[in-house]
Amino acid sequence: KRNFRTRVHRRLRRSNVRARYVRETMPELPEVESARCLVEAHCIGAKVTKVEFNEDGSFDEKIFKDVERKAFVSALLNKTLTAAHRRGKHMWWDMSGGADSPLFHFGMTGAFSIRGKGAMKYKAFVVDTSNWPPRFAKLVVTFDNGIALAYTDPRRFGRIRLVHGDVTASPPVSELGFDPLLAMPDETAFASHFARRGGPIKSVLLDQTIAAGVGNWIADEVLYHSRLHPEQPAKSLTPAQLRDLRDAMEGVIKTACDAGADAEMFPDDWLFHHRWGKVAGEVGGEPIQFITVGGRTTAFVPKRQKKTSEKPAAGVKAEPKKRGAENDEPSKAPAKKAAVKRAPAKKVVAKKAPAKKAPPRKPMAVAATRSLRARV
Repeated sequence: KRNFRTRVHRRLRRSNVRARYVRETMPELPEVESARCLVEAHCIGAKVTKVEFNEDGSFDEKIFKDVERKAFVSALLNKTLTAAHRRGKHMWWDMSGGADSPLFHFGMTGAFSIRGKGAMKYKAFVVDTSNWPPRFAKLVVTFDNGIALAYTDPRRFGRIRLVHGDVTASPPVSELGFDPLLAMPDETAFASHFARRGGPIKSVLLDQTIAAGVGNWIADEVLYHSRLHPEQPAKSLTPAQLRDLRDAMEGVIKTACDAGADAEMFPDDWLFHHRWGKVAGEVGGEPIQFITVGGRTTAFVPKRQKKTSEKPAAGVKAEPKKRGAENDEPSKAPAKKAAVKRAPAKKVVAKKAPAKKAPPRKPMAVAATRSLRARV
């Protein structure tokens, strides 16, 4: 009977945990950058003296992806943490005298906390810092300077790996696109990433092989400030719209990182403060609407974010095709080329063709983007 009651209690506790985290923000680039800064501030130069696992001492094989307990302990124990790196939503440590680096992906609810020093911040829940080890701890690392760091993950969607050698040369990090905080491309290179993508711009922004670290709330915020409709085909964006998109992405991410991913420090005029829970509301006096784009809940402001022409934009060069790169061009493209060749035979069509070209759009003024750059 006691064992039965224990099992029921555990199931109820887990169901309550799942319900509590349904609407939370997943860790995106700013949240992971705040974790990296936490490690850099307290753990760099310290030697690992103890490596522990679950609250009950067991080893979570779901969290530790393709890693054996003994190998992970060996990679950290008695090694000095010399650097903490990040690309997109992935973070890894350099350990002195070791060939293997621990690589962290925080999934949906993964977080770092340091005993007596603080923890990562999320909008919808608070990481436990009142107990040690904290609830849902999957890994606790103790250093010789007295610092103890814990990785917690209630929903267990995060992953911890060991990567041998150069982390940036091995998957999954090698498969990531540019990091908007660390290596934002120039305007031409940035535009080339979108020139062949026929999907909605919201879905393209979430593609980690393009912009690593951009997640759902960042994509919505960036599109809001650049006045782009989330369903606008990526390859239809004009050079002016792409410049606005780049400026908004750079401004939003830098502002969020400078605030330590603390939502209370984000500017008051951000969509972020009004987009959660699909609750009808408004921002700047304009109604917010919720739609689903690419399977993801999307918040946008129809009065501000309107669809423009869906034809491929002129003056935007596509990046060179890479091996295995996806081709988003319609499969009937060759047939269209043949039709163009026959057009000269029809004099009427040939004469009208030049008139169909729309005059170039004037660069879109993006007041919010300018305000972001002013704050940054």
